[in-house]
Amino acid sequence: MVNNSYQPATVLLYDPDPALRHNTRSALLNIGFGDVVAIQEFNEFIEKTSTKDFDLVLADSRAVDGDPVEAVRKIRRHVIGKNPFVNVIVSLWNTTPETVTNAINSGADDVISRPMSRTHILERVGRLVRARKPFIVTPDYLGPDRRQVPRGYPQGSAMVVPNSLQAKIENRPEFAATPEAIQAAMNAVNDRKISIFTEQLIRLSSAILLLSDANDGQGDRENVIQALRQINDRLSARIKGTALTPVLSLCEGLNDLLDNIGKSGKILEEQEQELLKQIPYAIHKGCKEVQQSASLAFDIRDLSLELQSHRTLSRSSV
Repeated sequence: MVNNSYQPATVLLYDPDPALRHNTRSALLNIGFGDVVAIQEFNEFIEKTSTKDFDLVLADSRAVDGDPVEAVRKIRRHVIGKNPFVNVIVSLWNTTPETVTNAINSGADDVISRPMSRTHILERVGRLVRARKPFIVTPDYLGPDRRQVPRGYPQGSAMVVPNSLQAKIENRPEFAATPEAIQAAMNAVNDRKISIFTEQLIRLSSAILLLSDANDGQGDRENVIQALRQINDRLSARIKGTALTPVLSLCEGLNDLLDNIGKSGKILEEQEQELLKQIPYAIHKGCKEVQQSASLAFDIRDLSLELQSHRTLSRSSV
């Protein structure tokens, strides 16, 4: 039975199999969707995803010339497409644990095994309309929160994101994926990632301090230094060109400090230990307060001057 409330919503369907694609498109139209764009070629799927607006993406995981699951991951990261929060269902023929986990970790809203019936599709779509899971943000994941019992993240870490499917089907404009709503949600995602990265800087720098006194911990210390550098680089890329750009001087100073520590391979000097405590904390605090606190700007400037002094001394001793 056709549900007329689905009429305003649009679907992008990708399936390389002509017969199955036709059947799935017919099922979606019978449910009530007014516009179902069915794609056979993976490159065209990417082109449509990148240039058009859809309320639901239903993609088969199979492709001869690409990886649809990786494409979903890029949608969530806002690498392709206009709306990283678009509803996404991935269909799978191969349901091994590894394949299912990979699809889930892409950030897809739902994963459905093939073959799938009209009833299955209607049930999954209805769930996205009535009870879409809130999204969580981690260093490498943006997507629905599938935790049964929240662990490892603050209770308030989940966020409700724009849901154009619900906005159109239930006539709820407050959930519409307008450019303004998408930008506001992406700003929140960016803030949470920055917070995660700065907290990781503090934890990893503390680990380096603990390992600096261990006689047999040089290899472990080098691994932690490398991990700290990677997080620092990711943070720098995320804040560059934003209101947090003044913090970049501290990130650069931290990389210089890590260079010196890594080259020496010795027990840290007192000044190095102090800087390794201060810089990550200042980065963390600066990212939270630099726009609100003029006094903090002076704190950052003073620490930057200390870093410059440390760089000069380090270079002169080489």
